Parts: sequence; structure tokens; C-alpha cells
Amino acid sequence: MVINSRMDNFNSAITSLDSLTKTFDVFVPSLNKKIKFKGLTTKQQKDAVKTALDKNVTGITFSNLLNKIILENSTEKSSFLLIDRSYIILSLRVQSLSNTLQTEEGNVDLSFVPNNNIALPENLKKHEIVEGNIKLNVSIPSLEKDTFVNNETRKKLAPIPDNDDFAKESIGEVFINELIKYIDVVTINEGPQPIVITLNELTFDQKVQLVEKLPLNINSKLVDFINSVKTFERKYVTDNGKEIELDIDPTLFTV
Repeated sequence: MVINSRMDNFNSAITSLDSLTKTFDVFVPSLNKKIKFKGLTTKQQKDAVKTALDKNVTGITFSNLLNKIILENSTEKSSFLLIDRSYIILSLRVQSLSNTLQTEEGNVDLSFVPNNNIALPENLKKHEIVEGNIKLNVSIPSLEKDTFVNNETRKKLAPIPDNDDFAKESIGEVFINELIKYIDVVTINEGPQPIVITLNELTFDQKVQLVEKLPLNINSKLVDFINSVKTFERKYVTDNGKEIELDIDPTLFTV
């Protein structure tokens, strides 16, 4: 009976700690509203610190962990976009841990972060790119799509030895796969009927083949769209008009 009592106490403690975890209102740019999130936990901090030892030069493990944390900690069922990730994580970091981040250049005050409630413009959520007879329907990927493509990238790179060849191959794979994340539909207007390809209906290898066949000039426009999204994303680390140099990496989870 003593053993059962101890186990009951332990289970009660775990349940209580889970229910006592603080929740915070966090602004989600793509939804233009605040959503309640549970605060970061010591387990999540441990998992983040562990990714610092990951030799995967693409940072896939850490990116996937951030996606997982956001989806797990949200108390509402919502669809989050990749552009939401950094701001949500920074906001949770400030409210769960500390306003101050220690960096090699000195301490950074992050107290401004939760107040940068800037809605994502509709024209950045979805976009059309046309070049000659080819049209791309593109959009900012969801966290789930980002994780899926990251995992496919990991599979592609797994058989390659960790050397200079791995570094070269990984850069190429990551570049193509980043483009894949943003493309929804490819339309080719040639012949009596347009050819419409929805990427979600293809295998991953087919997606790679299709994107690799796209002309450079249209891929260049896609890269411009992605860069415009990333430029807007920097607004969330801007304090009184000054952009704060900040790396989204495992050090965010340390005091």
C-alpha cells in the first residue's frame, strides 16, 4: 500500500505541475490575434540545448523542435505559418524565462518583443508568380509542411558521410527543398489545355524533379517572394525602429 501511495502522490504531482503551468497571450502574425500558449518547460529547454550538439549543418532538428513546441503549447487548435515561428518562440521565451538574453556581444533586452503585434499582410500569405507560360501559386508554408519537408531533407542526407561532400550536397538539397515549401501549384500554359500540377498530390521525389526543371528566371522571382517574407519577419525583432541582431538558435533557451 505504501508503494501505491507513493505512486499516487507522484502521479498527482505530475498532473498538478501540468495544470499549474502558466499560460500567456501571444500575438500570432498570420492570424492577427492573440492566442493562449502554455509556457516553456524544462523538458523543452533540455531538448533545445541537446540540438546544439547536433552536427546536422542544416539545423533541421532545432527547426522541427520549435514547430513541435508551438503546436504542443498552443491551447487552441490553430494553423500556424512559418513566419509565426520566431515571434511566438521569442514571446514565449520572454514570458517564460527572462527579458534578458546573454550573447557574445553582450546582453540583449527582449522586453519589447511581446508588444510588436504587427499583422501579416494578405499579399505575403499567398502570391502568384508568372513568367512566360508558367505560373506559380505560392504561399508561406504551415509549420506542419515545414516539418514534413525538413524530414524528407533529412532522409535525403542521411546516407551521405559527414564531410565536405555532405556540406555541398546539404546546401543544394536545402535550397531546393526550401523552394518546395512555398510552392502550391504549378500551371504550364502550353498547348490546347493548361497543365495544372498540385504539389501536394506528388511524391516528394516528383516535387524535387518538378522544381529542378523550373527556369531560373521564375525561380528567381520565387526567391524574391521568400526574401520579402523574411524581410517582413525582421519587423518582429525591431525595437523603436532599430533592428536587433538576434539568432534564433538553442541559446534562446538559456538564461
